[in-house]
Amino acid sequence: MPQHEAELESWERQRQVGLAEFMDALGAGGLDLAADPLAFLPFLNRFVADQDYDSFEEDDWLYLHTMIAAYVAEVLVRRYGAYWRLRQDSRGPNYMLVTTGYDGGEYEVSPMDVVYFNLKRVPPDVTYMLASAELTARVVRQYDD
Repeated sequence: MPQHEAELESWERQRQVGLAEFMDALGAGGLDLAADPLAFLPFLNRFVADQDYDSFEEDDWLYLHTMIAAYVAEVLVRRYGAYWRLRQDSRGPNYMLVTTGYDGGEYEVSPMDVVYFNLKRVPPDVTYMLASAELTARVVRQYDD
């Protein structure tokens, strides 16, 4: 197995374990995300809404960022059949999800980047982040007024 494939498999395993532990901590461990990946969204929205962001430290932001990105990735994988691709950019390795868009084209989206750019809103809006990821991945159409 090529090195990058092993790295992607390890990344995916860690993401799944982390998300499962987070779901357990929020009382949502019994949810079947394979059947309905959106079932966890109300739990996550409640968790995000209940945080005291004024007291957040860097580690708190990193944990929140990572868990939301893990969930966004889960939705893209489960609903749209996305798969991982490793890209190198100026920051180092970037784990991208590859999707087939509504137009048949291949698109990449970084769940970590989507969440990062949307964490500027306080409180963060996870539903908006999911929509942003779907638009970036072109798995849904954008309609302008």
